[in-house]
Amino acid sequence: MGPQGLAAHQKKVRRLNAVLAFWDESGFLMVPLVQRTWAPRGRTPQLQHRQVHHTRVSAIGILTVSPRRQRLGCYYFLQPHDSIDDTIIVAVLRQMRRHFRRPIVLLWDRLGSHRSAYLKDYLKTVPDLHMEYFPAYAPELNPVEALWADTKTHDLAQFCPRDLTQLEQATSNALQAKRHHQARIAGYLRKTKLPLRLKC
Repeated sequence: MGPQGLAAHQKKVRRLNAVLAFWDESGFLMVPLVQRTWAPRGRTPQLQHRQVHHTRVSAIGILTVSPRRQRLGCYYFLQPHDSIDDTIIVAVLRQMRRHFRRPIVLLWDRLGSHRSAYLKDYLKTVPDLHMEYFPAYAPELNPVEALWADTKTHDLAQFCPRDLTQLEQATSNALQAKRHHQARIAGYLRKTKLPLRLKC
Protein backbone atom coordinates (compact mmCIF):
# COMPACT_ATOMS: atom_id res chain seq x y z
CA MET A 1 0.00 0.00 0.00
CA GLY A 2 1.49 3.31 -1.12
CA PRO A 3 0.63 6.94 -0.33
CA GLN A 4 -2.62 6.76 -2.29
CA GLY A 5 -3.61 3.55 -0.54
CA LEU A 6 -2.92 5.07 2.85
CA ALA A 7 -4.99 8.12 1.98
CA ALA A 8 -7.88 5.83 1.08
CA HIS A 9 -7.64 4.17 4.49
CA GLN A 10 -7.68 7.46 6.39
CA LYS A 11 -11.49 7.41 6.38
CA LYS A 12 -11.47 3.90 7.82
CA VAL A 13 -9.10 4.96 10.60
CA ARG A 14 -11.26 7.97 11.47
CA ARG A 15 -14.46 5.93 11.38
CA LEU A 16 -12.99 3.35 13.74
CA ASN A 17 -11.39 6.03 15.94
CA ALA A 18 -8.31 3.83 15.64
CA VAL A 19 -4.63 4.14 16.43
CA LEU A 20 -2.48 4.00 13.30
CA ALA A 21 0.61 1.86 13.92
CA PHE A 22 3.71 1.26 11.77
CA TRP A 23 5.72 -1.89 12.53
CA ASP A 24 9.12 -3.20 11.46
CA GLU A 25 11.82 -5.62 12.60
CA SER A 26 15.57 -5.14 12.56
CA GLY A 27 18.78 -6.42 14.12
CA PHE A 28 21.64 -4.75 16.01
CA LEU A 29 24.99 -6.49 15.50
CA MET A 30 28.06 -6.82 17.70
CA VAL A 31 30.15 -5.53 14.78
CA PRO A 32 30.12 -1.69 14.96
CA LEU A 33 28.74 0.51 12.22
CA VAL A 34 31.71 2.62 11.13
CA GLN A 35 30.94 6.26 10.33
CA ARG A 36 33.19 9.19 9.43
CA THR A 37 34.47 11.01 12.48
CA TRP A 38 37.05 13.57 13.63
CA ALA A 39 40.56 12.69 14.80
CA PRO A 40 43.92 14.44 15.22
CA ARG A 41 45.93 14.63 12.00
CA GLY A 42 47.95 11.48 11.45
CA ARG A 43 46.12 9.47 14.14
CA THR A 44 43.59 7.22 12.43
CA PRO A 45 40.88 6.08 14.88
CA GLN A 46 40.88 2.36 15.59
CA LEU A 47 37.93 0.28 16.73
CA GLN A 48 38.47 -2.92 18.68
CA HIS A 49 35.52 -5.26 18.73
CA ARG A 50 34.54 -8.89 18.96
CA GLN A 51 33.87 -10.09 15.42
CA VAL A 52 30.82 -12.18 16.17
CA HIS A 53 29.01 -11.42 12.94
CA HIS A 54 25.90 -13.51 13.56
CA THR A 55 25.36 -12.54 17.20
CA ARG A 56 22.80 -9.79 17.45
CA VAL A 57 19.91 -8.23 19.31
CA SER A 58 16.70 -8.60 17.30
CA ALA A 59 14.20 -5.77 17.61
CA ILE A 60 10.61 -4.82 16.88
CA GLY A 61 9.91 -1.12 16.44
CA ILE A 62 6.45 0.44 16.42
CA LEU A 63 5.55 4.07 15.70
CA THR A 64 1.98 5.09 16.43
CA VAL A 65 -0.29 8.01 15.56
CA SER A 66 -3.30 8.82 17.73
CA PRO A 67 -6.78 8.91 16.13
CA ARG A 68 -6.82 12.73 15.98
CA ARG A 69 -3.17 12.89 14.82
CA GLN A 70 -2.17 14.92 17.91
CA ARG A 71 -0.01 12.38 19.73
CA LEU A 72 2.80 10.14 18.46
CA GLY A 73 4.24 7.07 20.13
CA CYS A 74 7.44 5.06 19.89
CA TYR A 75 7.56 1.51 21.25
CA TYR A 76 10.08 -1.29 20.94
CA PHE A 77 10.78 -4.88 21.92
CA LEU A 78 14.29 -6.38 22.10
CA GLN A 79 15.19 -10.05 21.80
CA PRO A 80 18.86 -10.98 22.34
CA HIS A 81 20.29 -14.10 20.69
CA ASP A 82 17.12 -15.28 18.95
CA SER A 83 15.22 -14.01 15.92
CA ILE A 84 11.70 -12.62 16.02
CA ASP A 85 9.14 -15.30 15.19
CA ASP A 86 5.35 -15.28 14.95
CA THR A 87 4.87 -16.29 18.60
CA ILE A 88 6.77 -13.20 19.73
CA ILE A 89 4.85 -11.06 17.23
CA VAL A 90 1.52 -12.24 18.63
CA ALA A 91 2.73 -11.62 22.20
CA VAL A 92 3.67 -8.02 21.29
CA LEU A 93 0.34 -7.51 19.52
CA ARG A 94 -1.46 -8.62 22.68
CA GLN A 95 0.49 -6.05 24.68
CA MET A 96 -0.44 -3.36 22.15
CA ARG A 97 -4.14 -4.13 22.47
CA ARG A 98 -3.98 -4.04 26.28
CA HIS A 99 -2.11 -0.73 26.15
CA PHE A 100 -4.33 1.15 23.68
CA ARG A 101 -7.73 -0.44 24.43
CA ARG A 102 -9.11 0.81 21.12
CA PRO A 103 -9.06 -0.35 17.48
CA ILE A 104 -5.65 -0.46 15.81
CA VAL A 105 -4.82 -0.25 12.12
CA LEU A 106 -1.38 -1.82 11.70
CA LEU A 107 0.84 -1.32 8.66
CA TRP A 108 3.82 -3.60 8.03
CA ASP A 109 5.69 -5.45 5.30
CA ARG A 110 4.98 -8.88 3.82
CA LEU A 111 7.47 -10.81 5.93
CA GLY A 112 6.59 -14.50 6.19
CA SER A 113 5.96 -14.30 9.93
CA HIS A 114 3.44 -11.50 9.27
CA ARG A 115 1.36 -13.92 7.19
CA SER A 116 1.81 -17.17 9.14
CA ALA A 117 -1.06 -19.51 10.00
CA TYR A 118 -0.44 -18.91 13.72
CA LEU A 119 -0.81 -15.14 13.27
CA LYS A 120 -3.92 -15.52 11.09
CA ASP A 121 -5.54 -17.71 13.73
CA TYR A 122 -4.86 -15.04 16.34
CA LEU A 123 -6.27 -12.26 14.15
CA LYS A 124 -9.56 -14.15 13.82
CA THR A 125 -10.08 -13.60 17.54
CA VAL A 126 -9.40 -9.83 17.50
CA PRO A 127 -11.75 -8.00 15.11
CA ASP A 128 -10.51 -4.61 16.36
CA LEU A 129 -6.98 -5.27 14.99
CA HIS A 130 -6.80 -4.45 11.27
CA MET A 131 -3.76 -5.38 9.16
CA GLU A 132 -2.55 -3.61 6.03
CA TYR A 133 0.56 -4.45 4.00
CA PHE A 134 3.08 -2.18 2.35
CA PRO A 135 3.98 -2.93 -1.27
CA ALA A 136 6.88 -5.32 -1.79
CA TYR A 137 10.34 -3.67 -1.61
CA ALA A 138 9.06 -0.32 -0.35
CA PRO A 139 10.95 0.34 2.91
CA GLU A 140 10.83 4.09 2.17
CA LEU A 141 7.13 4.05 3.08
CA ASN A 142 7.70 2.73 6.60
CA PRO A 143 8.80 5.40 9.13
CA VAL A 144 10.25 2.74 11.44
CA GLU A 145 13.05 2.37 8.88
CA ALA A 146 14.05 5.97 9.69
CA LEU A 147 14.01 5.11 13.40
CA TRP A 148 16.43 2.25 12.78
CA ALA A 149 18.70 4.35 10.58
CA ASP A 150 18.86 7.17 13.14
CA THR A 151 19.63 4.78 15.98
CA LYS A 152 22.33 2.87 14.13
CA THR A 153 24.10 5.74 12.35
CA HIS A 154 23.98 8.25 15.21
CA ASP A 155 23.40 6.68 18.62
CA LEU A 156 25.37 3.46 18.06
CA ALA A 157 27.92 4.51 15.43
CA GLN A 158 31.47 3.39 16.33
CA PHE A 159 30.04 1.55 19.35
CA CYS A 160 31.99 -1.62 20.25
CA PRO A 161 30.06 -3.59 22.87
CA ARG A 162 32.02 -6.01 25.02
CA ASP A 163 29.13 -8.49 25.03
CA LEU A 164 25.52 -8.93 23.97
CA THR A 165 24.19 -7.60 27.28
CA GLN A 166 25.95 -4.29 26.76
CA LEU A 167 24.67 -4.09 23.19
CA GLU A 168 21.09 -4.73 24.35
CA GLN A 169 21.36 -2.05 27.05
CA ALA A 170 22.84 0.53 24.69
CA THR A 171 20.15 -0.18 22.10
CA SER A 172 17.42 0.10 24.71
CA ASN A 173 18.84 3.40 26.01
CA ALA A 174 18.98 4.85 22.49
CA LEU A 175 15.41 3.86 21.66
CA GLN A 176 14.07 4.88 25.06
CA ALA A 177 15.53 8.38 24.63
CA LYS A 178 13.44 8.86 21.48
CA ARG A 179 10.10 7.91 23.06
CA HIS A 180 9.40 11.38 24.45
CA HIS A 181 10.64 13.40 21.46
CA GLN A 182 7.49 14.15 19.48
CA ALA A 183 9.35 16.29 16.93
CA ARG A 184 11.84 13.53 16.17
CA ILE A 185 9.11 10.90 15.77
CA ALA A 186 7.20 13.31 13.52
CA GLY A 187 10.35 13.66 11.45
CA TYR A 188 10.46 9.90 10.88
CA LEU A 189 6.83 9.95 9.75
CA ARG A 190 7.19 12.97 7.48
CA LYS A 191 10.24 11.47 5.81
CA THR A 192 7.99 8.87 4.18
CA LYS A 193 5.93 11.57 2.37
CA LEU A 194 2.77 9.71 3.42
CA PRO A 195 -0.34 11.96 3.68
CA LEU A 196 -0.73 11.79 7.46
CA ARG A 197 -1.55 15.47 8.25
CA LEU A 198 0.05 15.43 11.67
CA LYS A 199 -1.04 18.05 14.21
CA CYS A 200 2.07 17.87 16.38
